[in-house]
Amino acid sequence: MANTMFGAKIANPYSEALLQLGLNLYLKEENADTQIFFQIIFDMENLLAILKLTPVLEKYLSNPLIPNKDKKDVLEKCLTKKTSSTTKNFLMLLVDKKRIGFISIITQTFLNKAYDFVCLKFVEVCSAHSLDKEQKTKLIEKLKILLGPEFTTSKVYYSKINVTFKIDKEILGGFIIKVDSKIIDLSLRGELESLAKQMETNLLS
Repeated sequence: MANTMFGAKIANPYSEALLQLGLNLYLKEENADTQIFFQIIFDMENLLAILKLTPVLEKYLSNPLIPNKDKKDVLEKCLTKKTSSTTKNFLMLLVDKKRIGFISIITQTFLNKAYDFVCLKFVEVCSAHSLDKEQKTKLIEKLKILLGPEFTTSKVYYSKINVTFKIDKEILGGFIIKVDSKIIDLSLRGELESLAKQMETNLLS
């Protein structure tokens, strides 16, 4: 628990610094700079995926006996050609500041902050059968309206959503939508269970 709290204390200022750097680029008018902000998000998502797949990597980066140059060389190999120079420079700074051992929690904290900023919501849609492209598009548009609009002092905008579609044969028909901890049950199974409860209530009343 103490290590987790210490890690969070370390992660917050570094993740906030990267976010602010990204936002400075995002708020500029140049389209290229706007894309850099989202590329930083993609970079950190890719890095977090690599760290989860190879736990030994973070142990290697955390080892104080390994020279910084070797750590930087390993990080270079983890980065793709599309990785922004901003992300690369940030990671090298973490090595120089002896904070690269907290890379997982720093990355996750940054992503949480970035997702909040862009109002990104993760949605999971479970259906009995696969949906075609047109059905998915219509459903996503309805979900945007359902989850928005969001209001600010200057404009109205809809939430950005990341939708994952899954097959669940037990649903029978329709689909179940999960947004964070909320569940919207639009399945045939859900309708049947609701009808059964209603009938049971009527019989007992």
